[in-house]
This record gives sequence, C-alpha cells and structure tokens, in this order.
Amino acid sequence: MKGLLRRYLLHNLGLKAVSLAAAVVLWAVVGAEPAMETSISVPVEFHNVPQALELLSDTPPNIHLQVKGPSSKVRGLNRADVAVVLDLMRVQQPGARTFTLDQSRIALPRGVTVVRAMPSQLRLVFEKRLSRDVAVVPRFSGTYVPGYEIARYTVEPPELKVVGPESRLAVLDYATTDPIDVSKLIGGAVFTTNAYLDDSHLRFENLQSVRVNVEMKKR
Repeated sequence: MKGLLRRYLLHNLGLKAVSLAAAVVLWAVVGAEPAMETSISVPVEFHNVPQALELLSDTPPNIHLQVKGPSSKVRGLNRADVAVVLDLMRVQQPGARTFTLDQSRIALPRGVTVVRAMPSQLRLVFEKRLSRDVAVVPRFSGTYVPGYEIARYTVEPPELKVVGPESRLAVLDYATTDPIDVSKLIGGAVFTTNAYLDDSHLRFENLQSVRVNVEMKKR
C-alpha cells in the first residue's frame, strides 16, 4: 500500500513541481496586483416573479454600483459581468417589501466586491393581479371635409382584455387607439389600428390590433 502511494506521489513528479510553481507564481502576482475601484450602472433583474401579483412601484432604470478588486479584473469590467438580482420567490401576498442591495444580491466576477450600491435599498409594492374586458374608443384626427361629419363607427372587437394591478385596473374606463385620420373621408372606410393604454402598469392580455369601421354623412 505504501509502495503504491509512493509511486502515485512520484509519478510525473517534474510536471507536478512545474504546476505547483506556476500556481505559486500566479498567486503571488495576483496577490501583489494593485486594487482599484470603479463605478458601473446595471439594471435590476427580477427572478421568480409571483404569477398572482403585480409590481406596482416604479424601479430605477439602473443601480449605480461602486466596486473594487484587482486592477486587471476591474479595468475590463462591463455590464455583462455584473447583475443585480432580486429573487421574489418569498413574496406571496400584496403589500410593500424592502430589499437591501448587498453582496448577496449582486453577482460579480471572483475577487471583485461591492463598496456601495446607490440606492442601497429598493422598496417594492405588490398588488393583486386582475384582468377584465374594457371598451375600445377610437381616437379620430384631422379636419372633416366641409359639410361632413361622422355618422357612426364600430370597433371590432369592441372590447379587449386588460391585465394589471388591482388599483390601476379599477380606475380604467376604456382603452383608446392610435389617431385615425378622417380628414379626406366622405364615405365609409375601415381602418386597422393599434389599441393603446395610457397607464404603463396595464397591458393587453393578447390582441392589441382593432378594426374601426367609419361612416361619414352630410350635415
């Protein structure tokens, strides 16, 4: 047994010695490498977002990070190397939650650490996710041909399903459309256009395109 162990230790002894020496030199170089600090701005990534909740609060577009580490790593640092990650798995109920942006929530290359994050905390407000059908009201633009006015219009589909936070959905009366130019219309026409929601916290569940049938008449 001792002989086997001895042969294993002595096998390729020269190669092992060279590898050990290279590792020692590398460690010495890295250890002697001067440290430096830099700043970088990165967006927040949300993981495990609860399906039954909506994020109501507005998050900053970027988190400003001050980091330090070996100059060779810090000097070449870019946004692809850094991530601010908030895991929302434990958020199960509506309400406010505060997240501290410490080292545990910031992914950095090995050897690089966070000096500070600005802001250092994020306070997020979650609401119950709801959906309902809302009417689509077309928006017309342009000056009518003299002596004409809109006689009637129809929208297909007349309603679209909207999804979003409970409080925002409660005050939504209708969705509108992109402007429809009727300045040269004297008969009837069908326009295909996009529906639009003014509240950025709300969204259409599926279809966003509608057909608006417009008929003009003489006054």
